[in-house]
Amino acid sequence: MSENVDLNEIREQIAKHVDWALDRKIPLPELQATFRGVKRTLSARNGEGLKTKLNSEFDLDKLSKLKEELEKLLRSHIFFDDKLISVYYEVDVEQTAEKLIEFFNTNFNESNENETEYHPIEQVKLSDSVSLFQFSIVREISVRDILDPNDLIESITEEYQQLIGVKKIPLACYDLVICDTKNNYVVVAMDLASVLSRSDLNLAYINFNNYIEKDIGIILTNPCDFFPKIQELYEEKTNKNGVTEIVFMTPHGTTHDEKLKGNQKDLRDATYHDEGTKAVRNEKINGKLLGNNITPYRISMRYYRDDRNLDTSLKSSYQAIHAANGSHLYEAYVYGTRNIDELNFILGKLI
Repeated sequence: MSENVDLNEIREQIAKHVDWALDRKIPLPELQATFRGVKRTLSARNGEGLKTKLNSEFDLDKLSKLKEELEKLLRSHIFFDDKLISVYYEVDVEQTAEKLIEFFNTNFNESNENETEYHPIEQVKLSDSVSLFQFSIVREISVRDILDPNDLIESITEEYQQLIGVKKIPLACYDLVICDTKNNYVVVAMDLASVLSRSDLNLAYINFNNYIEKDIGIILTNPCDFFPKIQELYEEKTNKNGVTEIVFMTPHGTTHDEKLKGNQKDLRDATYHDEGTKAVRNEKINGKLLGNNITPYRISMRYYRDDRNLDTSLKSSYQAIHAANGSHLYEAYVYGTRNIDELNFILGKLI
């Protein structure tokens, strides 16, 4: 009887992990691979199928192993993946780390009655010189759903062929601060950058920085300007990377938004992009080249790896490149990173 209770409990915990992973937009193939890695017959076509397969598994060791592997996957995603980051150099990194350690030691055991406010969750020593400080908060996100006509009154369903509703759902987010005393920088990272809307992400960024300033006494100013890296990333061409999205302006003021299509790995190799940029660069007047070029102000770069690709996006705007005080960008999106080495690899491309 106790074995049945253990099996049911662990199945329930695994099912919750699957739901949590899907809420965080962890790719389904990764979940399927995790299930297959424990036992091939446990895999299924979707999240509900994965949870259903648990009911036919009675090996406690395998279920325990699956739970452990899912927890590793979630932990690595929460710490490093799907983040909006800012990097600060002009700051005393050691003093910042000391303030965070003191704050965690003082506040970690406080009761967290209001989950819609920040509270410290975990501090981790990633290496001798790198410390990670994680904070938790529950945010409401907007989700679009197609409504079932059977759930609505007849007078409404008669007038519309399809109805779409927007509902708010609570989602746990884990923002963090990373202090690197060797490389002498502080990273502030906002969680679930691809899940939150841009407006929600902007508000979260402001609130988190206000929190670490007012509650912890850490003032971060002069973040690293990523804007010059847009052109550098565009010009960085190897057989291990590729541009997956670019928005640029021509000298005539025309804006182009291009995304990778089909099985291509680098849109710079696509005919439509190559011929278009060549036309700009080869433009002449009276037989003389004008020296024209495109001006990219938004770019997504992918670094191809055998197990999992790493992506970064720099998303400036048309307005930014015409700003009176020059073009600046202080945030970068990071996807696919699951450990400090992979994050440092991306940071090496940005700073």
